[in-house]
Amino acid sequence: MKIVFRFAGVIALSSALCVAQTVTEAGSMGPPACPVAGGGKASAGRSTRPTAEQIKATAEAGAADPSVLMAAEPVPNFGAERFRLADYAQCVGGGGCYWSDLDAQTRRAEAMLDRVIATKKVGEKLAVVLDIDETSLTNYCEMGREDYGYLPGVYEKWLGSPESGMPIEGTLRLFNKARAAGLEVFFITGRADALRKDTERNLGLAGFKGWKGLALRVGAQQHMKTAEYKSEERQKIVNAGYRIVLNMGDQWSDLNGTARGEMSVKLPNPFYYLP
Repeated sequence: MKIVFRFAGVIALSSALCVAQTVTEAGSMGPPACPVAGGGKASAGRSTRPTAEQIKATAEAGAADPSVLMAAEPVPNFGAERFRLADYAQCVGGGGCYWSDLDAQTRRAEAMLDRVIATKKVGEKLAVVLDIDETSLTNYCEMGREDYGYLPGVYEKWLGSPESGMPIEGTLRLFNKARAAGLEVFFITGRADALRKDTERNLGLAGFKGWKGLALRVGAQQHMKTAEYKSEERQKIVNAGYRIVLNMGDQWSDLNGTARGEMSVKLPNPFYYLP
């Protein structure tokens, strides 16, 4: 996927694709409701896995037992970390809520965009650049079904399906704010160009309408480093006479490089890292 922004807010959503983000009893935002069809059986629920507190208690009990020889473990246990990730994504336990953190960051970006809009001059060509995966559309449902791993064939099939047209609502708000103010919005994604038609359809299903451009990797770009590829695409926007006033993504590779946005917004992504 420099000034970094964060946002705060609480919303509840719903759509025909069952992408409603639920509100928990505590009043914080929750994950979208996921259709299981097409993605296999959903991952095990919280009741079938230990809590972070239980994992910690087990380790402490072992460390306190003089008959137990402890091992050096400089790297966190991957299975235990995956439980923590699932809890964070599902907004349960005491580890926070990904959806609230995500929406808080997009609200901060909206506030920064408001300042740009307020000082916009007549005739200026202003642009907003958005990443897609985990920035504009969420793949949470498929990642959960894959137990937060990565199965290329299954994952690519999900990206090409209508079910993946699930918006990140804060980004959709920001998109609509930009368009209403006359700013143009460009999407730059690391997806291959073979997914262009599916991506265009799913952006529309998610409510992103009236965007100016959509860049996907073509030809030699498929072998470029992400930051290099996205820099190249941003430069095309600049060469067309636009000021990129805001660039938002969930990876540092969405933001770094050349032709950077005047404001760069890093969204949280606990699921994967793309250099």
